[in-house]
Amino acid sequence: MFLGAAMRGLAHILAVGLVLFGLLPSASAAEDADLAARFAKEQALVETLSRSTTPRDQRQLGDLYRDGLIFSADNPIRKADRDAAISAYRRAIELGDNSPSVTVSLGRLLMRQSGGEGFAEIEQALQALALQGNGDATYLLAVDAMENRHVPLELAIPRLEAAAMLGSAAAVNDLLAAGVSVGDTLRQAVLARLTERAEAGQAPAALALFQIYADGLLTERDPQKAMQWLERAAQNDPVTAVEQLGDQYLTGLNVEADPARAADLFRQAARAGGRNAALALGRAAIAETGMPVSSAEARWWLQQASEADVRTASVELSNLDLKIALAFDGAPEERQKLIMAALEPIADDPDALANLANQNWRSAQSEVIGKVLLPLLEKQALDGRTVAALAYNAWLEANGRPLPDAVARALIESLRKTPFVSVGYSNFTVAGLALDGRMSEAVLSRNQAIRLLFKAADDNVGQAMLRLGQLYRQGDQLARSDSFAKRWFIRAGERAVERANWELAEMQAGSRDQAERDEADRFYLTQIDAGDPRGGLAIVAARLRQGTLDGIVLERAKSVIQTPTDTIALASLLFSTGTPGYVQEAAALLSGLRQDELEPGDLVSLGRLKSAMAVTPEQTAMAFSMLEKAAESGSQVARTALAASYLSSVMQRDKVPAAIAMLQQVLVDNPKDPESRLLLARAYMLGIGVERDARKAASLVADVRSENGMRMPKATLLEADWLAFSSAGRNPAKAVALLDAQAARGSSAAERALGEYYLNGFGPAIRPDAAATRMYEAANAGDKEAMAALGHMLLNGYGLNQSREAGLGWLERAANAGNTAAMYELSRVFALRPEAESDTRQAIAWLQKAAERNHPNAAYQLGLAYLTGEWVDKDVTQASVWFERSARSGNLLAARTLKAVREGITAKEAAIVSDTAD
Repeated sequence: MFLGAAMRGLAHILAVGLVLFGLLPSASAAEDADLAARFAKEQALVETLSRSTTPRDQRQLGDLYRDGLIFSADNPIRKADRDAAISAYRRAIELGDNSPSVTVSLGRLLMRQSGGEGFAEIEQALQALALQGNGDATYLLAVDAMENRHVPLELAIPRLEAAAMLGSAAAVNDLLAAGVSVGDTLRQAVLARLTERAEAGQAPAALALFQIYADGLLTERDPQKAMQWLERAAQNDPVTAVEQLGDQYLTGLNVEADPARAADLFRQAARAGGRNAALALGRAAIAETGMPVSSAEARWWLQQASEADVRTASVELSNLDLKIALAFDGAPEERQKLIMAALEPIADDPDALANLANQNWRSAQSEVIGKVLLPLLEKQALDGRTVAALAYNAWLEANGRPLPDAVARALIESLRKTPFVSVGYSNFTVAGLALDGRMSEAVLSRNQAIRLLFKAADDNVGQAMLRLGQLYRQGDQLARSDSFAKRWFIRAGERAVERANWELAEMQAGSRDQAERDEADRFYLTQIDAGDPRGGLAIVAARLRQGTLDGIVLERAKSVIQTPTDTIALASLLFSTGTPGYVQEAAALLSGLRQDELEPGDLVSLGRLKSAMAVTPEQTAMAFSMLEKAAESGSQVARTALAASYLSSVMQRDKVPAAIAMLQQVLVDNPKDPESRLLLARAYMLGIGVERDARKAASLVADVRSENGMRMPKATLLEADWLAFSSAGRNPAKAVALLDAQAARGSSAAERALGEYYLNGFGPAIRPDAAATRMYEAANAGDKEAMAALGHMLLNGYGLNQSREAGLGWLERAANAGNTAAMYELSRVFALRPEAESDTRQAIAWLQKAAERNHPNAAYQLGLAYLTGEWVDKDVTQASVWFERSARSGNLLAARTLKAVREGITAKEAAIVSDTAD
């Protein structure tokens, strides 16, 4: 869409205004003259070399075109010309220059051109160089074999090893990436060759040594030595090496971070023609990297890169102009014009528009930007631009809006005419959109989508195979079949779809067949041996469900747990079992973490886990302090987690208004945040901190469900509750179907909710046997509420054969996992047994734990115990303390009893009250 000269005029006015106010980087007259002189000299040189018939001049011309020429007399950014470089190198060879540099340079260019077309013309010369010991030529032949001739990696490894031995750092990187062990002889040979070349002033060799020492590829990691080689490379390479040096000072990876020094280095490289340096300076004002680069200077460098056809520069320039426009605090219509001006340069570029849209402007400004961006994307989509249509859909989906049928049809037609990647992948893309509900039945039915998915799988699209495996495993749109799911997962894994291997192992780990479980174990142990912490976490989770976790497997899992995130995840798995030994193991794992070293996300996870593990008020307060500290960082996740904790704590009722305000602020910053909307929905449903409004709650939940489908189990559970209990939208059958689908995706909470439905008759008929099955599945997966329910059912012989021992076992597991209801029930079980079997010591211990976790009835009963002197020494003061805590938790009887105690109630009267309460 053409926005007109007026919009271009606004952008021009913005730039001119920045110059007038001295905000744009004003190059000195000397710098301008120097650039103009360099440009003129370079142009004259190119003209001279183009007319020359000497091989040396043609080689030099090829190098110039390969590395890029200065774009213009007032723009230092260099623009490469691959085709011109290829022509110059070919001319040099025709004139007799068969030097290694020309041959290898031409080989690299042909390798990247149209899938290696034309590489055969240089192959024989490269083979001759390889026989002479040229590592770069040997590496190119190895890459050609893998990428263009599709030689399996195992057959190409000897060529890569030969190239590495001859000094090719790229070959070393490829070997290490493929998991090939590099022996000492090869390491020493590579280091010796590269060091010799680097000391002779060859910048590429010095850069390779920098990478080796920085990453610890062939030797021990040595940041100091790495930086020494990078500094040396920068002396001979004013662009690439200086850009990398700038990156180091910006990120602080191998040297102390110094954003100011980084900015100076990027300016140096950009003035020498560095495209990446210009982009880094441009992005500085967008990403707020800490470099002292003004918005005006950033814009100037992005403008230079954009003029030099650096594709991402135009997108970044629009990004920056958008940021400036959004900061404009004048009239809304004027800000809208500035946004239009920011997007006008990329209005007819579908790739640039898609790039901008895919940055997910999911913030309070998304609607403002969308008013301009979405019409541009829609026009490109309707014009048959696939990339624009996909980006348009992604934006709409992120903001909870449907894809118009016209755009969906245009997308299907564009993919039919010009397949995206391949015909098979195009079919997979369309099928996925339809199955995810992004295309209406009027455009493409679910049956048609399934057929397209099978066609994509037949065309060897691995992701289509994965999706089919998931559909069969979940029983979603295809009849549930573990054997079919397994078959498709295996096929997808053979197509290098990593996720398929994990899904297959997860399915096998839950199988009743021991051979299948052994297969899962072998996969997880292989991942552990490769150093992948996911394997450790997965095998612990699987063994805990099976009840077969032993010390050896746990230690192997712990051996790959390195980060705080993984440590907390493992501790959470162990704690969720409720088994005393594992609870202690979880506490030991967490003891090694230092709060002051944790990122906000990890601090949130730790705070939540510590809150569940807390057994004293002091420990609970410490857990809350972690969440509050994380929230102070400004993290939306942390603020949402803190609000959730306030809303769920009976002792934090005074913080409920603050929690509601926190959630509302998160939604101001990010209107589509699903977690905050679900918490608010629950508050409206129950009337916590807000006036009860079931319809508003249902609307929030429906929005989250429409945007996330089954990806948000909490949304499914809330919607199921609405369907099961509300008078306005009651549909029990649909509630059960929703929960069943969510449970099939591995949600233990959905399994437990189904168990509760069957137990209480909320929707389906009361079926104790079905309830027991669901509760067992959820309890075995670590759901502490399900553990408590299962224990209660076993104690009472409801849906299961009565077993006091098994029932107490599950109640204790639930209690150890932090379920206060289970703690309280255990206290009553031990207290209310016949006198000969009662265990007052355990009864009072569990009652104390439940009361300390603010269970209202437990605190009340503990108060009665102190008041009457039953099980504990009589202490009216302590009784008052516990009555008060129970009253603060909402127990009205405790409030009345507290008042009576203060008025002089007798122990006998207290006993009568207690009997009435029971």
